[in-house]
Parts: sequence; structure tokens; C-alpha cells
Amino acid sequence: MKGWLGRNYFIKLLVADILTNAHVLKVVDMDTKSLTKMAKSLSDPHRLLLLKEIAKGTNRGCADLFEFVPISQPSMSQHLKSLAESGLIESHKEGRNMRLAINDEKLEELTNFLQSLKIA
Repeated sequence: MKGWLGRNYFIKLLVADILTNAHVLKVVDMDTKSLTKMAKSLSDPHRLLLLKEIAKGTNRGCADLFEFVPISQPSMSQHLKSLAESGLIESHKEGRNMRLAINDEKLEELTNFLQSLKIA
């Protein structure tokens, strides 16, 4: 026996909710795995400091960052790996050194997501 409201009633409610909450659709359209990785990567204070230094745009190398974030080399490697896996930073080899830079596309994706959470 069907419920007294029926399936069509719930579909109409869902459609009405989607239309009235259009800003939620932007969130659904985004790559949630990517956003989750970025959020996890940003959850550590050392990574935030590293990201801030890398964002200054001087194309820093890994060795330069020890001056600003005094942590052990293995910790530095793990933090930079997390930032790279989340896509927030990019690295390229320059001789024997790795140079780091902010990934503007990922930063834009994160910014757009956060902007979509604002209530109009």
C-alpha cells in the first residue's frame, strides 16, 4: 500500500527546495573530494604558515621555508606533501632544488566555494 502522500509529492518538494536554494547547487557541482583535501590540508597551523610564505610569490624553495616555519625536515616534507596533494601548491625542479608556487586554479576553486556559502 502506498503512503498517503505518494512519491510524486516528495519529488515536487525536492524540486521546490532545489529551486528556492539554488546556491546549494553550486556546492553540489564542485568536486567535493578536492574541496575536502584542501580543507584537511588547511587545518594545520604549520601548513597555513607555509602556504602564506609560498603565496608571497617569491617562488620559494623548500630550504627557504625553514626560516619561517622552524620544524624538522621530515615534518616539512609531510606538510608540503599534503599541500601538494590537495593541489594548493605546485612544485617544479630547478637544478637540485624544488621551487614552490601557489596553484591559482585551486585557490580560485576554493574561493568560489567559500563565496557560494554566502547568503545573498
